[in-house]
Amino acid sequence: MHPYSTDSKERIFVPFFLAVLSILGALLFHKWLAFLRIELPWWSEAPSVMGVYGLFHGFFDRAAWRWPILRKIGIVKIPDLNGSWKGEAGSSFDRHSSGREITVEIQQRWSRISVVLRAPDSISRSLIGGLLTEDPIGAMLSYEYLNEPKSNAPATMQTHRGTTRLIIGENLRTLEGEYYSGRGRSSAGVLNLKRITRDGRV
Repeated sequence: MHPYSTDSKERIFVPFFLAVLSILGALLFHKWLAFLRIELPWWSEAPSVMGVYGLFHGFFDRAAWRWPILRKIGIVKIPDLNGSWKGEAGSSFDRHSSGREITVEIQQRWSRISVVLRAPDSISRSLIGGLLTEDPIGAMLSYEYLNEPKSNAPATMQTHRGTTRLIIGENLRTLEGEYYSGRGRSSAGVLNLKRITRDGRV
């Protein structure tokens, strides 16, 4: 997985809240040790504030950000796209003569994401990306990808890079948008995906 950018302001205030909780957590732990009359070795600072922060941040990044309650009260706005998606892709390379069936696997944390698209003759994976939450059109996933043809792909297909922009539908059930490929393919097309599972927890 790779990091992704977002326009959601939670990337600013969530670390602040986690830092405050880390200070309180470290303080309470030391108070608890003092109550039990336990003395740690002089060389041990555990749990330090930074150590507690690392634990809190890791837990939030992997699991807590997906809690519905945090979304209801507005702390988290980044959409959770984890899971399997299935749909069709049309390409200008063949004049959109037929839609190719594709599947997409998305693994996502609060700070990292991976998008893998599988087509009959190629596989592409995301390299960098971003999630917009405040665009007037709607929430949007945008990423750059690297596409590699399979051994059974036509000779005209080459490894190439491209970009994809997908509008996230209501209730996080659909992804619809466009892609543009660069040198080596030089084509454009449309993608229409529907969510088939919400698995894919990282």
